[in-house]
Amino acid sequence: MRKRSFYAIGVLAVVMVLAVWPFVSRAQQGVAETFPPYQSRYFSTTGHSAVNWFLETWTNTPNALFVLGQPISQPFVEESFTNPGEFYRVQYFERAVLEEHPENFSPNDQQYYVLGRLMGRLAAQGRENEEAFRPAGDPGDGSWMPETQHTLRNDPAPFRTFFEQNGGLSVFGYPISEQFQEINQADGQSYWVQYFERQRMEWHPEEADPQYRVLLGLLGNEYRDAHHQGNRAFERVEVQQALPTSFAYGYNAMLFHDMADWQDRKRVLQIAKDSGVYWIRQQIAWKDLQDLSREIYWGELDDIAEDVHNADMKLLLSVVQSPSWATSNGSSGLPAREHFSTFANFMGQMAARYRGKVQAYEIWNEQNRACENGGDCSREGGIGGQVAGADYYVDMLYDAYYAIKEGDPYAIVVSGGPTSTETNRADIAMSDSTYVRDMLSNPRFRADVVGVHPGGHNNPPDTLWPDQPGPGEWTNSREFYFRRVEDVRQAMVDSGKGDMQMWITEFGWATANNTPGYEYGSEISLDTQAQWIVRAFEKGRYEYAPWVGGMFLWQLNFAVPWKAHGNEQHEQASFGVLNGDWSPRPSWNAIRDMPKE
Repeated sequence: MRKRSFYAIGVLAVVMVLAVWPFVSRAQQGVAETFPPYQSRYFSTTGHSAVNWFLETWTNTPNALFVLGQPISQPFVEESFTNPGEFYRVQYFERAVLEEHPENFSPNDQQYYVLGRLMGRLAAQGRENEEAFRPAGDPGDGSWMPETQHTLRNDPAPFRTFFEQNGGLSVFGYPISEQFQEINQADGQSYWVQYFERQRMEWHPEEADPQYRVLLGLLGNEYRDAHHQGNRAFERVEVQQALPTSFAYGYNAMLFHDMADWQDRKRVLQIAKDSGVYWIRQQIAWKDLQDLSREIYWGELDDIAEDVHNADMKLLLSVVQSPSWATSNGSSGLPAREHFSTFANFMGQMAARYRGKVQAYEIWNEQNRACENGGDCSREGGIGGQVAGADYYVDMLYDAYYAIKEGDPYAIVVSGGPTSTETNRADIAMSDSTYVRDMLSNPRFRADVVGVHPGGHNNPPDTLWPDQPGPGEWTNSREFYFRRVEDVRQAMVDSGKGDMQMWITEFGWATANNTPGYEYGSEISLDTQAQWIVRAFEKGRYEYAPWVGGMFLWQLNFAVPWKAHGNEQHEQASFGVLNGDWSPRPSWNAIRDMPKE
């Protein structure tokens, strides 16, 4: 928010007969969690989303729709049939089964993190003594593969060319048979086939379209039909239930100053949990933690991380404000380029220190505003400074991303949420949709989640200018609407990042207050505020699925410190869901009562 002062077409019979494999939980088998980023692409024809690193593998596979097919399950944990007793998280596709191998993951190399299961070997099990499957001699023409002692050639079927043009070894594995003729159980006809560790190719020279002359077995479908009847992971779901990970319902909150008379951190956390919200976003200032000597004084942040962890909640830290010594002009704006590594080191130490206790880090806040880079955002709606270009910000983010991942590879890195605006003046602000498009178009952009801060003003969450404008004064620009997130989403799609998750890390509506520039709050009653907040959560969780993965309401408890400082009517207090005496507003009750599945 603005103005801040606190912060898988052939058919192959699978011959093995096994019992139906039950769903196995991660906790039962000790399977590691999926590493970020969390991403999703929904396939309405099968009713499933390809998600996370399974989607990454799918995206990087040439001709993936033909080679792997569409997803036919959501991820689940299953025992390996090649390594009994070992369990992996898997996702089934029409022609393949992909599985995660956490032991192969590193922040800089994920090439072998997701591997295709050896479905071809499974399909060929028991046929090892058939002539086509027995080791072949080396013909000396370069077609022989010593790893499996079989050849890969284009005679009589052009399987080698198909192999090379559609992902090669990483997709198909080595050949485990020679080419031979086999009867297709679907049509009773005999075709040239060849088995590979992960697939089976079948040649159909009669097909008019060359694309369909080499067909692949629907091995994922066949194994599902033979062994997974009753497994709910294969049940069709609508897009709202096909998220890549659990939706993050969150509050922005003030957790600092636990020694002050007005603060009670454990009470704040319990109030959040009582409303069914288990994520907290806390803003912290780099300048308050590291001095010119480069010594880091973690102070109360240690207690905050510990208390949130002990409350069984999750924490997003929004990191802002450089120390004056790290900027080019002595301000608290973005660090000077020569201090990008200093900031990255700071973030890496933080991620390592709070590994397992802090789940996400948002790098900067509303960096498309001039006052966030050398100005003062607490005065007159923000004065001074110069907007840091998207490329400059991306360079800083790039270094910080890898430092965080080195400290905690499970930490979610969120790009700073730009403020909602259509202004394009370097001394004031740059359009948030333009800024996001510029960020994502930079090949160095690294983040797991794109942060956004939509406006709201006095407009209901379903309205949007010009086709469905709101009722009040602030109506004639899309920047004044919650649905501004749709414009940012389009920028993500236009930049080729449509599968990424977006987190709305600040949104909300002010009520009556005494702060200049927020007079529109007088048009929003407490009951109206409650209705609009719940409707916004509904839109984010259901209508924007699966691309919105979390929403953090601005905010929970800022009215408490403002009351203690004699101004409970400040605009920050008016955005809250608690009154200054800790009593709940209608919005807190509405959040507590709304469904969160």
